[in-house]
Amino acid sequence: MKSVMSLSRRFVSALIMSIALSMPALADDTEGTWRLVMRKLPDGTVQIPPTVYGMGTTKNGIYQLIVFWPTPEGKPASLSSLSEWQWSEREVAVTPLLVIFDDGSGKPPVYTVGGETKRAPVTRQGARVSYQHPIDPPFVVREGDKATATLEGVFTDYWERVR
Repeated sequence: MKSVMSLSRRFVSALIMSIALSMPALADDTEGTWRLVMRKLPDGTVQIPPTVYGMGTTKNGIYQLIVFWPTPEGKPASLSSLSEWQWSEREVAVTPLLVIFDDGSGKPPVYTVGGETKRAPVTRQGARVSYQHPIDPPFVVREGDKATATLEGVFTDYWERVR
């Protein structure tokens, strides 16, 4: 049971990290919609929609994320979240507003309202922006209209901005 909960928490963390993937680096470039185009698992398995599906939209600094995926046991799991993002040249600050997580166990979803604002440094190399998600463990790299969110040992998500 402990290992299932640990894995579930890592999935939530990674998915929330996906929030970070779809967030551009500067406030004037945060508007828009991103879609999850592919997920790679550690064993080399590649999942694409509709097996795994994700969409994230930012408007006026508020980010809405919905992600659906199968658990290792093949059960459907999902994450829906709202958060506020604030960018500066050197850091990102994230405040969770609402998180709804269904770990696929058959138990009711977990609802979390509000939360503490957390900050993380941002690294910029030309058009490339990278950072460790302030709330969760995934590492995010964004360049132009493409992004990845990597939760080591769990998955790497590949996102594209919808034009």
